[in-house]
Amino acid sequence: MGLVGFSMIRTGKISKWRSVMFIAIAWLFLFNKVFRGLIDVPIMVSYGEAFSGGEAQEVPDCHIAIGSSILNYGYQQYLAVKSGQWSDWGPLSLGFLWIVVPLIFGRSWCSWGCFYGGLDEGFSRILRRPLLRWFKLPGKIRDLPAAILLFMVLISLTTMVPAFCLWVCPLKLTTEFLDPNDSVRKIQLAIFASLGVGAIVLIPVLTKKRLFCGLICPFGAWQALVGRINPFKVSIDSDKCTMCQKCMRACPTFAISKEDMDARSIGPYCNNCGECIGDCPHEAIRYTVFSRDVRPSRKGTFFSELLDPRDFFFFAYLLLGGAIGSLCLY
Repeated sequence: MGLVGFSMIRTGKISKWRSVMFIAIAWLFLFNKVFRGLIDVPIMVSYGEAFSGGEAQEVPDCHIAIGSSILNYGYQQYLAVKSGQWSDWGPLSLGFLWIVVPLIFGRSWCSWGCFYGGLDEGFSRILRRPLLRWFKLPGKIRDLPAAILLFMVLISLTTMVPAFCLWVCPLKLTTEFLDPNDSVRKIQLAIFASLGVGAIVLIPVLTKKRLFCGLICPFGAWQALVGRINPFKVSIDSDKCTMCQKCMRACPTFAISKEDMDARSIGPYCNNCGECIGDCPHEAIRYTVFSRDVRPSRKGTFFSELLDPRDFFFFAYLLLGGAIGSLCLY
């Protein structure tokens, strides 16, 4: 993290070095789990009697599983506190981490700290130029993650199983979180494989867009909602913007639409990756605090540089991303 931060300041290429760190965390996490047998998940959370046979269904403690069934966690937390079973309360409280993270990271978790997101970002950077140009979304499809989040939260609560984890998410590293029925399991595996190949590998390679993180992952919708409170954002300077739309083409998660450009703003699904900042030919896009530049009057000193919102922004993210990344790799 220190080398990445040094390289960011030295070269000024924040997005490039962020991507290096982000991809490294994801692939190291994956290889770590592979080499440790794919079953060494440090904390498993019980959801109760999910399938026939009365066995408790357990899921990994990742942010996607918890975020898409957050009401289940709240209910289980209530039961644990009410019964005094503190051994159950401890693991369940991990769910609060994924509630608090967007408050700290803002809308940046999906490009700075997620130990899965670096997978599709890595594939999106294989080619220098996209084979298929795709940078506009039709209609209201940009809110698809919010619809998926709401649907999965309600289905998970009514069935008391983590529906997204069991039926949609292609990022599981084991087959333990599948239905015991063989025919149902085959359907689940087909869905996982199709989404994994299409949304995480094929489409990112062809379009340089992060389809799973941008349009499917329910935690992206969660951070877009809660992350609005965070003061660190990417803003467009209306005086410098010429409406060239290069930022729309550069954005890997479809966070900038034509309507956003007309309003000289960035959409709520922006995850502060900085791709648009580096591609803007007029330097009209920058990191801000409360949508304003907060630059010191004196330049050239170490402390004055730390007061630059850009530097403060990515140093804070590197610290938190490094801490969470190290826990995931442990």
